[in-house]
Amino acid sequence: MTKKRIGMIFLASVFIFTFFAVPAWSKDVIKIGVIGPMNFLQGKGHWNGATMAAEELNAKGGILVGKKRMKVEIIKADSNEFLSITDATNAMERLLTRDKVDFVVGGFRSEAVLAMQDIAMDYKKIFIDCGAAHPELCLKVSKNYKRYKYFFRGTPFNSYYLAKTCFIHAGTVGAILRKALGLKKIMAAIVGEKAMWVDPMIGAAKKVLPKMGMEIVGIWRPSPVATDVTAELSAIQRSGAQFIFTIFSSSVGITFARQAGELKIPAVQVGINVEAQKDGFW
Repeated sequence: MTKKRIGMIFLASVFIFTFFAVPAWSKDVIKIGVIGPMNFLQGKGHWNGATMAAEELNAKGGILVGKKRMKVEIIKADSNEFLSITDATNAMERLLTRDKVDFVVGGFRSEAVLAMQDIAMDYKKIFIDCGAAHPELCLKVSKNYKRYKYFFRGTPFNSYYLAKTCFIHAGTVGAILRKALGLKKIMAAIVGEKAMWVDPMIGAAKKVLPKMGMEIVGIWRPSPVATDVTAELSAIQRSGAQFIFTIFSSSVGITFARQAGELKIPAVQVGINVEAQKDGFW
């Protein structure tokens, strides 16, 4: 996710804040916790975007709440959520109890955000998700509004809508392959990191890709932080796949793309690879 987009989400979040409880405060600062995997691209994007937005708001005197202007203070919390859900929940707990933030934005890995969500709800703190896509996060709000009404998803679409967008891309690329290579049926491999948000997309791909005239030759689920996927790529190469449907949000996206190039896998990659949003990826 780009810094600009994170900043827009942060600004939208602050807009929401002004309509929830803020007028009752007597202090002059709004404390916002920014939580995410700060040693990874996603957390760095969270923090950089939040910093840009906070600086812009404070340069204008802060947020006008009624007749009073309140400055924004952002507090960084490294969730380490790619590697440990326990670290993520501890980080959320510290934001709410030690740092005493008024609101929380961020989060990325669905499994961790589900756990952090419950902690935020225990404290009745508004928590705006800026990265986790599993549908259950928002379904909880509809199932138990009284408890989960403090949770909002700022971005992205949920897994189902992300899949829908990817299938549009897949259809376009598939048509190009058929025309360029004279293929009647495209052999497709599905590769999605082993993470909760990917599960609905895998299920959808198994149903939709065959309807596009593709034969699924296999499904591979490497770790989100895998540093070697040569075994998966070798199997894909042996399968004869011409098309690889990728679903990556973490560093495995770099590993997969680099090693596919090194092994000269003759297949086009289409889908989600969050790491590819970085200039340095290319």
